[in-house]
Amino acid sequence: MSLIYADSSALVRAYFPDEPDHADLRTLLLEGNEAVVTSEIARLELASAARGASSGGRLSRWSELLARIDVDLAEGGPIGPIGLRPDLILPAAYRLVVEHRLRTLDAIHLAVCVEECPAFAGDDTIIFVTRDREQAAAARALGLETG
Repeated sequence: MSLIYADSSALVRAYFPDEPDHADLRTLLLEGNEAVVTSEIARLELASAARGASSGGRLSRWSELLARIDVDLAEGGPIGPIGLRPDLILPAAYRLVVEHRLRTLDAIHLAVCVEECPAFAGDDTIIFVTRDREQAAAARALGLETG
C-alpha cells in the first residue's frame, strides 16, 4: 500500500476537466483505493484556482466545485487534510526554499509531506504527486517517490 500526498498542482488537474492529465489524476486522487492526503492550504489554493477559472471563463459554476471540494476534504472524503503546524512546517519550508529554490507554497506542501506523512504512512510508501517539475525534483532529492 501507499500513502499519496497530493500537491495543489495535481489537485487542480483532478478537479478541472480541461486540464492535462485530468482523468488520470481524478482516478488516482479522488476515486482510487490508496489513501490520499494534502495540506489544509490546498483548500485555499483550489478556491483561488476556481475563482480564477471563473473569471477567465473556464468555469461557470465555481461555487458548486468549491462545495464538492469541501465534501472531498471533509471527514470520510477521499482526501485527508493535514492541519498546518507553523512551528514545525515553516522552518522546514524555509530550508527547502533555500536548498531547492522552491516557491513558497510548493515548499510548504513538500514540508508538510516530509514532516507529517511518515506518522500517517507507517511502513507504507509515501508518493508525492505534483505536476511541478522543480518541486518533484526536490521531493526526489529528499528520498520521496513522485507521481
